[in-house]
Amino acid sequence: MTKEKTYNFFHQVSVISIVLLISKMIESFMPIPMPASVIGLILLFICLCTGIIKLGQVENVGTALTDNIGLLFVPAGISVVKSLGLIAENPVLILGLIFISTLLLLLCTGFFSQVIVKLTDSKVKEQKAKETKHLKEIEVR
Repeated sequence: MTKEKTYNFFHQVSVISIVLLISKMIESFMPIPMPASVIGLILLFICLCTGIIKLGQVENVGTALTDNIGLLFVPAGISVVKSLGLIAENPVLILGLIFISTLLLLLCTGFFSQVIVKLTDSKVKEQKAKETKHLKEIEVR
């Protein structure tokens, strides 16, 4: 049984902060406007997938942040309330944008989930074929 190393809170916050700092620097050099938080999420995902950052190095703080995500949306909600005048001026445009963006999100999600299902199905079929071939070889012996 392997025991996974547990990192302290300060170490986990430091890792996430360093990723955010690097993403802020990348944001300042990018020719297109992209939020540093999005760049940071992509960067953290890549680092987790490649093993540069281990899950244990960010798991507890990441869980704490997602558990309290509602608090992080309070400033955005206040900004929406402050902008009610703009929303009242263009309700049709805003509703149209919400509808179109929701439709695009659903289409993209459906497309990518179908791609993932097809990829996993083909890998499962390959694995079953290998197992069947291996079992036949054992029976022949």
